[in-house]
Amino acid sequence: MRDSSLAAQAHLIIPLAGKPSNPQDADHGNFFKASTYDEAYWDDYMAARAKYSSDFYDRIFTYYNAHHDASSQTQAVAHDIGTGPGQVAAELCAHFNTVIASDTNSTHLAVAAARLARAGLKDRVTWTPSGAEDLANQYPPASASLLTVAECLPLLDVPRAMTTFAHLLQPEGTLAVWFYGRPAFSEPEFAATCQPILNEILDLTFEKAIKGSSPVHKAAWKSAADTLESFLDDVHLSPDVWRDIYRYKWNPHLPMPVSGPNACDYPIEPSSNIDPQTEKVIEQDDPQFWAESWDVDEVRRFVECLIPIFAEKKAKGEYEHVEPKYLALERAMGGKEAKRAFTWPVVLILATRK
Repeated sequence: MRDSSLAAQAHLIIPLAGKPSNPQDADHGNFFKASTYDEAYWDDYMAARAKYSSDFYDRIFTYYNAHHDASSQTQAVAHDIGTGPGQVAAELCAHFNTVIASDTNSTHLAVAAARLARAGLKDRVTWTPSGAEDLANQYPPASASLLTVAECLPLLDVPRAMTTFAHLLQPEGTLAVWFYGRPAFSEPEFAATCQPILNEILDLTFEKAIKGSSPVHKAAWKSAADTLESFLDDVHLSPDVWRDIYRYKWNPHLPMPVSGPNACDYPIEPSSNIDPQTEKVIEQDDPQFWAESWDVDEVRRFVECLIPIFAEKKAKGEYEHVEPKYLALERAMGGKEAKRAFTWPVVLILATRK
């Protein structure tokens, strides 16, 4: 994928002139946006999130290499959409000379750039403030050979985003979309006793944000919940546009939405747009997938890092009613220092642009 002749062209693909994108215009009720650069928050955020394994990335790159013609004159360009703190963009830099990272939130881009600067990678990346749905206004058709869309598609206007992805990809280019849901206790005895408490904690944490949100934000919550409950099966990949479609699912028996029906005042309605004639679905139950070992404080860190303004609201006493549940979870886990095994529900969609 990397070609030394491209090294000097690391910023060759630049946004189209005259078509600025306002990140605020791209906010379709995106409730996970961070508005301030708090280094401590992002350190905790990264420590609390799932760690993408090398074999997971290898699956994506193997698929990409099987479809991309390395001998063609088409430039190999990887574009990480919704880059967040930039961990995927950093991985792409190891495989591509030309990398783009875009995000609707300028704070996310600042965090990603600072983190990649520590690894000497900041100048290897073209940074683009734009919502995913608006990237067609920023980049010409066929401007990328690989699109990575990690942990953000359900938060977007999915039909518009999919149209944009088709616009951005070169013919035979690869789309890689993935999402992971709430962590799950993987040891059966603790799954039975501890998981219900964790689910209550998540519901209580998100209930006020969901039920008290504006109509725009509530519509976004519902859209995301429907897609996550569907394990992204409702994401339509038209056979007129896409081929060689694979949907890999790890631990599909586990719930994907971060909160459940008790946190919502709307129905969660899963659906499917899978075409069995053109798509392959591969499912695997694997309690060791992206395995973590956490104590109760590390579980708390995961929950509290899900919402960027959580610390501010917690300081005002808005989450005191959740504290008894953490004490119950601590007891069920075997004490404050006890570590328990966790895994994740994960879905990865791979597709080739016709």
